[in-house]
Amino acid sequence: MNEFIIGSDILDIGKRQNNRHSCHESCTLSAPLILENSGMLLVPTVKNPAEFVRSNFSSACGNSDAKQEVKFAKGTTTLAFKFNDGIIVSVDSRSTMGAYIASGTVKKVIEINPFLLGTMAGGAADCSFWERNLGTQCRLYELRNGRRISVASASQLLANTMSSYRGYGLSMGTMITGWDETGPQLYYVDDDGTRLKGKYFSVGSGSTYAYGVLDTHYRPDMTVDEAIDLGKRAIYHATHRDAYSGGINNLYHVTSDGWRKIHAIDVNEMHYQFEEEKQNAMHV
Repeated sequence: MNEFIIGSDILDIGKRQNNRHSCHESCTLSAPLILENSGMLLVPTVKNPAEFVRSNFSSACGNSDAKQEVKFAKGTTTLAFKFNDGIIVSVDSRSTMGAYIASGTVKKVIEINPFLLGTMAGGAADCSFWERNLGTQCRLYELRNGRRISVASASQLLANTMSSYRGYGLSMGTMITGWDETGPQLYYVDDDGTRLKGKYFSVGSGSTYAYGVLDTHYRPDMTVDEAIDLGKRAIYHATHRDAYSGGINNLYHVTSDGWRKIHAIDVNEMHYQFEEEKQNAMHV
């Protein structure tokens, strides 16, 4: 069997940057790394990897990342809220890198198990990987204990993982929600290990617009149709005002029987629907 060999300089991101500044005449590649025999986690080959990642790859707001060579430019709108008949999870599908729209069809709801959902905001790779890792942990818990894990425990597992990687440059703002023995539950978990329980959350660049709609129209005693409409409206208004949100509105309803996907609607279609509704209301 032929071994796949790759020069380790490709992986040594810290060393390569240092070489550009210190080696101007001639630089030789380091010994090749045999990936098949390497079971190690690859980190930047600098004295303090954690400090290097914090200084060069941190996810920051405002101008605090101005000196970084690599900047995280992201945007999204995700929301979830509890009401008497379950939980609504509503998200957009646009993935952006600054002004560049990388994708319009990102699936920002992670289906952890038939009764548990997670949302993605921040770095897509971080959210996708660690929430799928959470799914593995939840399945192992179920096999060991013979029962489903609670939403509180699942969110705590993710928070513990985030705490152990605090300061390593992860970018995550997620919601973990589902139905367990105690009923509908909703938690917010982010990349520094913060874990909050609440009745509704919105995360992402468009969250302020979504919160405006939720704060105005949210009621615990809504009917299912009213709750679906609220989730749809909140995402629409966020995508209308926030350039970094858009694409498709994916909406889920979680009940005691598990989650169910309600719809996937293009926000452009919702614009004309709500614009017509607005015009009709003005002429009444």
